[in-house]
Amino acid sequence: FIPLLDGSSARHVPAEGTSSQVRGKLAPRSFSDEELIKHLRDSDFCNDFSSRLDDKDEPLPSWEIDSMQSFRESAAAEGERFDSSTFEVYEVGQDDRPVKTTLDVDVQGFVRYVGEEPPESPEFIVDAPIVWESIKEVNFGGQAVGRITIVQEPTPLMLAALHLTMSPHFDMTELLHHLLSDDPNGGRTHAFMHRAYERSPSSSAYASSASPMLSPLNISNNIKGGGTSSFSSSSHLRQRSFFFVFKYYTLVPKDLDPAPWQLYERRPSDKRLDDHIDIAECGSILALSLEGEPTKTLKMRPRRERAKEGFLFDTFGPWHLLSIQSFPDDEHTVRGDDFQELKRFCNGPYAFLELLITEYRDAGKRNQILHERITKLITPPTEFMFNHHLRDKLLFEDKHFTYIRRYFWAYNTLAVINTGIKAMIAAYVDTFTDDFWAGTHPLLWPHPSPPQSPEAMDYAAKMAVLRRELDKVVSDLSEVLKRNERTRKEIENLRDQLFSGSSIKESRRAIDQGDNIRILTVISMLFLPLTFVTSVFGITELHIPVTDWRFPVTMVLVGVPFIILLYLIQTRPFVQCIQKIHELSLSLLHLLVRLFGFLPRLFRELHSSTSRDARSVSALSP
Repeated sequence: FIPLLDGSSARHVPAEGTSSQVRGKLAPRSFSDEELIKHLRDSDFCNDFSSRLDDKDEPLPSWEIDSMQSFRESAAAEGERFDSSTFEVYEVGQDDRPVKTTLDVDVQGFVRYVGEEPPESPEFIVDAPIVWESIKEVNFGGQAVGRITIVQEPTPLMLAALHLTMSPHFDMTELLHHLLSDDPNGGRTHAFMHRAYERSPSSSAYASSASPMLSPLNISNNIKGGGTSSFSSSSHLRQRSFFFVFKYYTLVPKDLDPAPWQLYERRPSDKRLDDHIDIAECGSILALSLEGEPTKTLKMRPRRERAKEGFLFDTFGPWHLLSIQSFPDDEHTVRGDDFQELKRFCNGPYAFLELLITEYRDAGKRNQILHERITKLITPPTEFMFNHHLRDKLLFEDKHFTYIRRYFWAYNTLAVINTGIKAMIAAYVDTFTDDFWAGTHPLLWPHPSPPQSPEAMDYAAKMAVLRRELDKVVSDLSEVLKRNERTRKEIENLRDQLFSGSSIKESRRAIDQGDNIRILTVISMLFLPLTFVTSVFGITELHIPVTDWRFPVTMVLVGVPFIILLYLIQTRPFVQCIQKIHELSLSLLHLLVRLFGFLPRLFRELHSSTSRDARSVSALSP
């Protein structure tokens, strides 16, 4: 398991008498079993997400649920496919302390009840009915100001139950669409935090599928006790909610299977190579919803567009925090008793950032483990220094292209992983600016008091503790990114060395093949004169008796000189002699050319001198 924050992480104790506390309480609410059955039967949730929730290799039975008994039977059927689910529900009171209200899961996978009533069975497995019983009651005692719901490795029925109970606070269709699909987020981590001007679900692309779940429920029949927070269950759903969607990759143990909606290489184990690394996509949603009416209305007039209206909600209003995690490695953060004893959540944003630290820390650890596994895959073993056979094996490629396949996969896989890490870092850096940490951001959880007021300064001091921890975990993630880049450089060097060794080996093989062809050519040339003589004496018009001496004599006179000439051509002295003769012939030819060029000039000069002498004689005669 991935360890939780140590106790020193919750160091800041809120000052007494400060106003930086939640004002108001969560509205008590209860969902009935009939509402769940109706939701499963009539909503569009099943149709919209069935293709992603269903595994083609191990299809789940259809949701023909008309009673709680059939609901439990369906949960038992899907429990055979999803057997690693865990969940936690905490309610935060006015003292800022989280109190666990759910069943607690021990290390062996069984659960023990922390309430007053004993469980029904000693082997009480976490399934959809258990989750439903824990999340259908909200603020039953009427004293909670915040609620934290954490579901890990959810089953389809758990997602459907969350879709019902959380729809008054979140656009659950939007959240689940981000969790189950890579279409809206590109398969990368994104922060959807500045949503003051976000359109309502009714005008978005999710309207057709969201309308049955997002319609206002009958609150008057479900409220138990006198809640002090008044809000409309479906008003400003997106403006009041904020969420991070995490998408990255992790190692998968041999005996575990990812969820049907997660990317994974689904090949039988007998068809995988020995050095195969099982990697699957993992994702999570961390969302916060602030209850109450809007505290401020915003107006924005974009150019060439209609004016947009935005809403801000009270940073210190009652809140709901939802965390849905789908990690196929079955390693989750364990929150022990220290979480309830040491943690203090002054408001919803503070709790959101606390869980965000855990998300980033878990992502850093998973990416670090993945980096170490890939580095081990491409790093030569230390035995290669002492084993020449292993060195030759690493230097040259084999017939299965083992090393080039390995380097290609590792190099490009690290590139994809780095892209996801960069998206995680950018989501944090771009969202949480200095204005946010000072409590003066105009859209994201501003503090209601002036920046210099004691309340705002005390709140900024609390947030500074979270900022240091977040900066540290993001810095650790950046270090993993740098290690991945260095590993990619190493892979490039190994790949170049492999190419060089393989090229030299192929060149030598080509030279050897050329020598073999030369030998075959020489052997075939030995038969050329023999074939010529045989063909001449094989003419049917010639009548040559068997005892005729001309055939063997001709064979010897033609074949022996040819063989001698063929042998001499293969020797270096003969080749050098031929080259010398060639050079002498070229020199002689050049001399003849110059001589033939000189003779015409000589004749012309003699002719011209003769003509001058004749004219001189004629001039001197009387």
